[in-house]
Amino acid sequence: MKQDQGMDLSRLNGITRLARAGALEQALILFRAQGLDARLDDPEVLTVHGRLLKDRAARVRGEAREALLSEAIAAYERASHMARATYPLINAATLALLAGRRERSRQLAVETLELIDGGDCAPETPYWLDATRAEALLLLERREEADAILAQAIRGQAEAWEDHASTLRQFAMISNEMGWDAAWLDHYRPPPSLHFEGIMGIAGDDAKARGAIAASLQDIGPANVVGALAAGADILVAEEALRLGGHLHAVLPCPAELFIESSVVPYGAAWEARFQRLMEEAASVLILDDWQPLSQASVSIARQAAMGLAIREARRLQSSAIAIRVEAVGEDGQCEGEADWSRHGREVRHVAVERSNISRATLPATARATALLTLPLELAVALPGESMRLAEHDGYVVYGNVSLTDTARLAQVLASRHPDARLGLDYRAVSGAQVAGRFERCLALASSDVGGALALSEPAALALSLQIPSANVEPMGSIRSAVGDLPVYGLFPDPVSGDELGEQPG
Repeated sequence: MKQDQGMDLSRLNGITRLARAGALEQALILFRAQGLDARLDDPEVLTVHGRLLKDRAARVRGEAREALLSEAIAAYERASHMARATYPLINAATLALLAGRRERSRQLAVETLELIDGGDCAPETPYWLDATRAEALLLLERREEADAILAQAIRGQAEAWEDHASTLRQFAMISNEMGWDAAWLDHYRPPPSLHFEGIMGIAGDDAKARGAIAASLQDIGPANVVGALAAGADILVAEEALRLGGHLHAVLPCPAELFIESSVVPYGAAWEARFQRLMEEAASVLILDDWQPLSQASVSIARQAAMGLAIREARRLQSSAIAIRVEAVGEDGQCEGEADWSRHGREVRHVAVERSNISRATLPATARATALLTLPLELAVALPGESMRLAEHDGYVVYGNVSLTDTARLAQVLASRHPDARLGLDYRAVSGAQVAGRFERCLALASSDVGGALALSEPAALALSLQIPSANVEPMGSIRSAVGDLPVYGLFPDPVSGDELGEQPG
């Protein structure tokens, strides 16, 4: 029995991690595949089920939403009564408010406070007990008291950003339902996520440039910083961010050894050791292409992917996304991807420094950033726009287009018309010399099953998060392929309208 309980807990923890990462569809598929949706005798299972139903309800409207909310409330209430647990009870209270059952919501909020004050509830951390008390007070429209308790909870666990994000998301829903301006929550939000990029022409010992960068970062105080690690501004920003306690997420367009050859060593051998230290200290390292050398096109894709990752991190933490650009005095200009960033209301901060390193390295411009759409041969048609047929292999055909968004929209139209077809979308640098090959990744994507969604590579998913932040993109795990383990994302129709990708900002 204990072994079975341990197996259940392990499975539940894995499903919960998927849901927290935004992979709701995959979490639901696993939960149902393991028969857990039929388990009514385990409060842990019921609590996870309630959470999945709650998240699904947030993505639909009308009768479907009402039904999901009712199921979630029932699961949460049953779990709380079985285990005397505050977490499922307060969730039932909040969902009752969202379902229009305000009096029931107030009753459950009072029960939550009584359970906490009784002292015999299931164990919880001090943060969650305070956050739960604050949420119950908010549901009872005692907002000033809720504000004070929330402040106390966050002070007591100042860097628990993911926990704060979950609380803020819940409080924002309550505020919106109550008709209050949710701006009162803004000063509790975690620090922003930062995308960084800058010139390479900075000497390693340039104290003035370092000081200007440090001053800007001190003002921003980012939780996460995302970018490449080229010699010069990139490395200076990353070093300073780590010194301030931020988490570094390195995004490289090519393998590290090739990146070092093109973007680190040419600016002075001392930069290499600093690059290696940062790679070791990074919270994550994402290498977008495992074989081809650096080019202007691959740098562009990596930039867009890094910006998309910063946006996704900000969304996960319920914070904001900011970009910083370190430019040479008199040489300012907008880089590719910055227009998409600014178009959706995101801030760009500029830091101007004098060039103190005259070394330069030139990257080839022969390749183009290309969206690669793979579809079954029987669906091969004359595609609109600039799509060009590039390859055919094992019953699939690969089309290339310079516009990722146009290709994604077209793919979703095809997927809606042919729901059983498997389609894949990749985004990578392609040159004329490579037209005959190197399509293993996009072919592998098209063979993967992502529950009726369009399968995306990681570069495509992250770049799309920049170009169309409203796109419903979810991580779907990894598949084994000829190019190794391949992370796969799913692009789903809009969860509310069911439409394909639109133009609206996120």
